[in-house]
Amino acid sequence: MKNTPIIIIGSGRSGTNMLRDIITSIDGFETWDCDEINPIWRYGNREYPTDELPVENATPRVKKFIRSKFEQLQKNTKAEYVVEKTCANSLRLNYVYEIFPDAKYVIINRDGRDVVPSAMKRWVSSFELSYTLKKLRYVPLKDLFYYVSRFGMNRVKKIFSKEASLSFWGPLYQGIDKDVASLTLMEVCANQWKHCAENTLQHRKMISKDQIFDITYESFVARPEEEMKRLLGFFGTSLSEDKIKELVTNVSTKSVGSHKKKFSEEELATLEQITLPTLKKLGYQGE
Repeated sequence: MKNTPIIIIGSGRSGTNMLRDIITSIDGFETWDCDEINPIWRYGNREYPTDELPVENATPRVKKFIRSKFEQLQKNTKAEYVVEKTCANSLRLNYVYEIFPDAKYVIINRDGRDVVPSAMKRWVSSFELSYTLKKLRYVPLKDLFYYVSRFGMNRVKKIFSKEASLSFWGPLYQGIDKDVASLTLMEVCANQWKHCAENTLQHRKMISKDQIFDITYESFVARPEEEMKRLLGFFGTSLSEDKIKELVTNVSTKSVGSHKKKFSEEELATLEQITLPTLKKLGYQGE
């Protein structure tokens, strides 16, 4: 590849889409024209029960296939940099690093208490055909029937099951089946965020610090121009003040602290029991 890929790591609803969309609006920075490419990352592991793929599953054949898809995108789009964001990678950063040991990693964190209400909306959102079809375009050909069949079964289950609103969304962590069966949706979403954040904290230790750019959702929305300059420096490039201002013109702080308005005192107590230990590791202060 012309340049090493830029891989965004973060839990669902942590600002990964925002970052990817802003970065790929810069000339020369390209990505896939769908939200995520989890079936590509799971090539050779489609039936593994969770997204926490072990490093040993990144066989030479798997590595070659995944790298070829990045190279193909770079060739087709004439990209200077390929940018990729799949939230499930926050559960398996060690696996991703095994495939791309020279990549640049942008790790974004967000207050898990604010992630949860946003994730809850996605868990119960209505079906979007165009969104699904875009993703299917990048499913490995030999896995296409498997994913289409599984998708069909999930749709039937959603239509006829009393638990239809809890069909799975987002990164599949170990134990998610049991949690969905026994916990509230709020607790499931909190555990989902917690697993993503904790796994990333653990796996990042194997990566050189100069390959990692750390940012929080809160710092980016509060100081978007300043943080964008820092990010561009990490990429080894720069833009004019006017261009940077244009890139971040729609960034807003309105979702910061949203959990305070969404939950009762009892719910907040339960939410913080799950999230606060991890939040403290990430440098957030309990309130």
